[in-house]
Amino acid sequence: MNPVTMEVVITNDHKLNLNIDLPKDCPTGAAIVTLTVKPKPEAVQSMNRAAEIRGLGKGKVWMSEDFDAPLDDFAEYM
Repeated sequence: MNPVTMEVVITNDHKLNLNIDLPKDCPTGAAIVTLTVKPKPEAVQSMNRAAEIRGLGKGKVWMSEDFDAPLDDFAEYM
């Protein structure tokens, strides 16, 4: 039997519901089904492109002026 290949969408809650019309030469009864999940090439490219966009977090993170100042809790170790 030939493998069946299809494009699917995995939801944000990491679920995938399958209802597949199998080829007529597929034997009926108990079977072992192997599922391989790999991203579509376009999806990988778009993920890489998103990582290249600079400045997306600008203004979302701040550090206090005394960030590098010694902490009183560690005075005995210094």
